[in-house]
This record gives sequence, structure tokens and C-alpha cells, in this order.
Amino acid sequence: MLRLGTLPPVTTTLVVVNILVFAYGIFSNTQNSIISNYGFVPNELFKGGYIPDSILRLFTSMFIHAGIAHIAFNLFALSYMGGFAERSIGRPKFIALYLLAGLGGALFHGIIATYILGNGYSVLIGASGAISGILGISAALGDIRGYYWLAIQVLYVFIGSVVSLSIAFAAHVGGFATGLALTKLLIELERRKRNPYRNLP
Repeated sequence: MLRLGTLPPVTTTLVVVNILVFAYGIFSNTQNSIISNYGFVPNELFKGGYIPDSILRLFTSMFIHAGIAHIAFNLFALSYMGGFAERSIGRPKFIALYLLAGLGGALFHGIIATYILGNGYSVLIGASGAISGILGISAALGDIRGYYWLAIQVLYVFIGSVVSLSIAFAAHVGGFATGLALTKLLIELERRKRNPYRNLP
């Protein structure tokens, strides 16, 4: 039986914070205002030069969701995969990689949207990039479920495109790649730390 003491604290906190932000927007009838004021708009960073405001929005956008389906899917993935990643690399590294993956996903999406797709004026919100980073962490650690969840996200994006839902596929890809690459780097650094003379002639 799962006890409260066994819940991964960082993952649980992230879930709670996302729910509270969403609930506040819904019950205070300020959801649209929150999205407008705190969502990330790629054009403002890459073409408008609003660097300080855009940096703030890169972080705040990770904790904003558009609707029940959006937040439910993201938090289910976070709850399912977050505990393994958090226990495997430790809490400080986990939260750092979560945020960096969110940034990486948003920036990759922003570059694609601004310079390739031409829709950088659209607001990006959601924890998808950061959560995809957790999938990348898990994949780098050898948990094949990370790749399965990425495949599910790809399917979700495809379904969304069919029913005309706006889903930032590039943010998923960028977040996953960031989490995967940074975790592999951490593994390599740890290996060298434990075996400092291994690569010497």
C-alpha cells in the first residue's frame, strides 16, 4: 500500500503547483489573463527583443495549462515517470533537469515556430517540454518506458492535429532531447569522477 511518506517529494510538489495554478485560473475566472500575461510568445524573444520578460515567461509558461485534458495528460505522465527519475538522480538534479528541459523544449519550439513555421506569435503554455525531459531522463537511465511515453505523446500530437488542437510538438521533442542529453552527460561525469584514471594512456 502506498503511503504519503513514500511519495517522491519534488514530483508531488510539481503536480500540486500545476494543479493550484490551473485551479486558481479557473475559479477566479482569470485563466485567459494568466495565459496572456505569463505564456511564452516566441516572437517577443526572437524578433521583439523583449529578453527579460521572455525569460520570465519561459519559466512561468511551464506551470500554465489550457484545459482539463491538457493538464490531466501532462500530470499523469509526470506522476507516472517522475518518481523513477527523481529517485534515480536525486532531488536537486531532478528539479534542475526538469526546469532545463522545460526551457530547452520552449526554446526549440520557439525557433521552429518563429523561423520555420512562421507562427511564433502563438502563445506556448504547458509542462510538456519539462515532462518530456523526464522521459528523456528515464530513457537515458535505461527505463524503456521513457521511449514508450514519447511514442504516446507523438500519437497524442497526431490526434490533436486531426481534431484541430494546437499542440507544440517541437516542445516535446526539445524537452526530451534536453533531458536525455543532460542525463547522459551527468552519467559520464559521474563515471569519470569514480574512475579518474580510466582514460589515461
